[in-house]
Formats: sequence, structure tokens, C-alpha cells
Amino acid sequence: MTAVKPRTPIAGVLFDLDGTLLDTAPDLIAALNTALAEEGLLPCPDEEAKPFISGGAQAMLGYWLVKATEQRPVASFPGSNRVSLENATLFDRLLDRMLDYYQDNLARHTRYFDGMESVLDELDAQALPWGIVTNKVSRFTDPLMEAIDLNRRTRCIISGDTLAERKPHPLPLLEASRRIGREAGQCVYVGDAARDIEAGRRAGMATLAALYGYIAHDADVNAWGADAALDCPGDLLTWIEATR
Repeated sequence: MTAVKPRTPIAGVLFDLDGTLLDTAPDLIAALNTALAEEGLLPCPDEEAKPFISGGAQAMLGYWLVKATEQRPVASFPGSNRVSLENATLFDRLLDRMLDYYQDNLARHTRYFDGMESVLDELDAQALPWGIVTNKVSRFTDPLMEAIDLNRRTRCIISGDTLAERKPHPLPLLEASRRIGREAGQCVYVGDAARDIEAGRRAGMATLAALYGYIAHDADVNAWGADAALDCPGDLLTWIEATR
């Protein structure tokens, strides 16, 4: 993917959370498979669950029930995998169990992606404000931020239920840029899903695709329209430097 130089120098950075800033997959998948095990159902392999994490628990659970329980053809994320009517009650029961388990165990194995802490340290050293914009609801975002101690570091945290709209609507990113004290056009948004790039572009920001995140192997990342792609978190600093 050819890097595109932003119209104005980058003065602020916004991150998606799951699959971009933090590797939350181990705890999310553990919650999914714990709920499945309680019903005597097969566990979902990690690599199959990861591409659906951006869509939340419903997307993860819907994919696996349609594939493993109903044995029907499945759609790749962001396609919708809806269980049959006869399994609707099972879906609701599993979803409640999954979310309850996750809330109680959301920071057991969640960690920064390799190199991300150093990136944040360097952004702070350069006095570049940064924030978090996620579709994860505050029920989970807030305790996770506290457990990882991110609430003390970041300038802002916008969850999926903070505002009236959520990604791919641009409102969360526009509000985040306001909270970190920067114009939207001065910011870059980093995310690992097409909706992240869409939201950033609609907000008038530069956008970067996090290839190290939870992206399906058959996803056409070039079609997302990001300004560039990052193979690892440290590439963000290189990109910012190259575009000044």
C-alpha cells in the first residue's frame, strides 16, 4: 500500500482499541469458549474468532453457531451471520454468559501489542496527544482501561455508547479530536477494520490500517482506502516522521 502524505502535519493520534492498541483476543475468545463449553458445544479456534472481534460478541458468537452448530455457510466479517429462529434462545443465553464472563475476566491475558508501549512513550515525549475510539461499550471499556492503567495516560476514551453514534459514523472521531485539542484534519486514526478506516476518512482524518491486528486473511485491505498500512506498531512513528 502506497503511503499518502496528509494535507497537514499530524498533531494528534487516535487508536482503535481491540486489535490495534491492545491484544484483547485471548480474553474475548476465552469468554466465548467458556460460554460454549457450558452448553457442551465445540470451542471456536482462535484464528477463526479473531476476524470477528471488531464486530463484538454477537459477531463472534453468530459466526461460530452458524458454522459449527447449524453447519450452514458463513459470511466473512463484516457480513452478518444470524442463527436460525430455533437457536435464537440459545444465542441469547450464550451471549449473556459470554459477556458476564468477559466482564469478570477482561484483563487476565490482554496486553499491549509488541512495541505499542514504546510508541505511546514516544508520542508523549513528542507532546503528541493521543486518544482511544472504540465501539466497545463502556461496561467493558472503563474497567479494562483502569486495569491496564490506560485511563491515566490517554487524553480521551470514546466508547461505543459514549455518543449517539458509533463507528463507522465519524461523530466519535470528531468528538475525540475535540477532546484532545486538535482539528480532525490534524489527526490520524489507526484501526484494524474497514469501518475504522471509513470512520476516519469521513471525519477528514488520515487513516492507517493496522495489519498486525485482527484482519481476516482474505480481507482486501487495499480496498479500505487507508493512507498507509502498519506491519507493526512501531511503523506509526516512522510514518509520522516521514509525513512531516
